[in-house]
Amino acid sequence: MKKINEHKYVLIMAGGSGSRLYPRSTSSFPKQFQKIIGDKTLIEQAYDRVIKVVGNDHIYISSNHKYVDLIKKYLPNIPVENYITEPIKRNTGPAIALATALIYKKDNNAIITVVHSDHLVTKPDEYAKMIKTGIKVVEKNSDYILCVGITPTSPHTGLGYIEKNKNFAKVDGCVIYSTKRFVEKPNLDLAKQYVSSGEFFWNAGYFIWQAKHFLSELKKYSPSIYRGVTEISKHKDKKDFLNILDKEFVKFESIAIDHLIMEKTSNLLVIPVDIGWSDVGSWDVVADMVNVHDRDLNGNYAEGTVINIDTHNTTILSHDKNKIIATIGLDNFIIVTTNNAIIIVPRGRSEDVGKIVSGLLESGISDI
Repeated sequence: MKKINEHKYVLIMAGGSGSRLYPRSTSSFPKQFQKIIGDKTLIEQAYDRVIKVVGNDHIYISSNHKYVDLIKKYLPNIPVENYITEPIKRNTGPAIALATALIYKKDNNAIITVVHSDHLVTKPDEYAKMIKTGIKVVEKNSDYILCVGITPTSPHTGLGYIEKNKNFAKVDGCVIYSTKRFVEKPNLDLAKQYVSSGEFFWNAGYFIWQAKHFLSELKKYSPSIYRGVTEISKHKDKKDFLNILDKEFVKFESIAIDHLIMEKTSNLLVIPVDIGWSDVGSWDVVADMVNVHDRDLNGNYAEGTVINIDTHNTTILSHDKNKIIATIGLDNFIIVTTNNAIIIVPRGRSEDVGKIVSGLLESGISDI
């Protein structure tokens, strides 16, 4: 009898520091382990989505050594042996390459879906359907990598774009396209052209591939990283595994998976989806993601004990229900609190939170 999980794996990326969502997100307690919107942390929400596709033993977590205790706290059902952690940040390229090599060592026929732990998704059923359909595509087309394309709603300059080419296949009623090119974070004028053309999708950073094919592409485009992750995988389940991992991993260049593989590989497909997706890149994005039905008659959204007087279109995220937040005469603001910080920023200016973080770092405060 065929097992439900046979050869299907999900890799949840959970190593980012998420400083753009300060003060909730810091280097020691980044956004994926935070409750940004709702009663669960982002990583718990990611787990709830993927458990609909595969079981706990086929879910892997890619992160940093220093977040192991947080992963245990928020994902207690994932086996510890499925944690793939790194000693130092080297961006998504080496992290994903390492995870793929280790899963391949376990299962030479592995099909891996890569997702992120720090995104918001308002349509989890469509998300699960996306993965299941994508796996079917890669099962039949083993020498292709499938990426997920989000239909853009604005000319966003902080995201990568994927340009579609010809219809490649139709699976589960969804048209799969071949791709023309993979474009990383265009300027505003280009982003406007991309959106108006209808030929481009946002790159969500979600990918599906057969591990064997990915590693063959890695060997082609980055022999040094391929040699390193192959060497590490040889020591899996041996006493010196962590020592070898740390020794080899620090040698890798810091490079995104987009630059490492996606912009170079010739066999790249894209599946367009509507999953209610956001990369939660700023507090403005978080405010935009709040369900309109959760706002009051003046357009305000509040978590915590909040009293608003003559306040409109304001989002208030309080960490402590026992502390009262009162506003008078605010319009289009965002307020976020933690135990040791409060951010108050007009809507449209939350990208400048990065300047606060830089200033704090310059003043010697390191946990930012």
